[in-house]
Amino acid sequence: MEQHGALEHLLHESSSEIGVEIEPDQARQFLLYLNQLNIWNQSFNLTAITKDDEVVVKHFIDSLAALKAVEIGTKAHILDIGTGAGFPGIPLKIVRPDLSITLVEPAHKKSAFLHFIVGLLQLKCVSVFQGTIERFNSTGSVTRPYDYLTTRALNPSLIFQNAQNLLIEGGKAIIYSARPFDRTLLPDDWNFVGDYTFELPYAHGSRTITIFSYRGELSSHVVPRGT
Repeated sequence: MEQHGALEHLLHESSSEIGVEIEPDQARQFLLYLNQLNIWNQSFNLTAITKDDEVVVKHFIDSLAALKAVEIGTKAHILDIGTGAGFPGIPLKIVRPDLSITLVEPAHKKSAFLHFIVGLLQLKCVSVFQGTIERFNSTGSVTRPYDYLTTRALNPSLIFQNAQNLLIEGGKAIIYSARPFDRTLLPDDWNFVGDYTFELPYAHGSRTITIFSYRGELSSHVVPRGT
């Protein structure tokens, strides 16, 4: 119980450091999520990060930083590609229950976990697709273009190659990485919108979220790099 309280404190304190507030009910969802990650990770390699405090900061808080990098509209539709154990899609959904999210993950065991945790947390308007971005794009699974696309795992080139049918015109790709993107690699049908570079709490390193706009106008809702 003491460990539970310490983790809840860490969750609230770390989220406040990046400017995102977590409600008590949402904190309980995060802790339930963490508990199931630990249980499933004993049998399946869901994530290489296994220490509770590191999962909170390096997965949960890192995922939520997108809410500071770009203003995500109310009831937006988000496609989270290569989500793994649900990052950043599930943390974003917990804090922003108005969002509709599709989680795309090729690994069968991770997809099984995603189905399980979405049900356990009673997350509405969340769907799971087992497969690659190429398969998702080619199987008629896209019922409507998405407003935003997120990824923490994929090479940006795969996003640029496969976004034609995935994003609305002017839709945003939100890409997490350890360093800023080399803009010379950006295809002609994409606009660079901005970088949001931030420090993870408790000296867990620097991270960058880069936002791109697909064939649309530059967003006015991007936090300048280094803010």
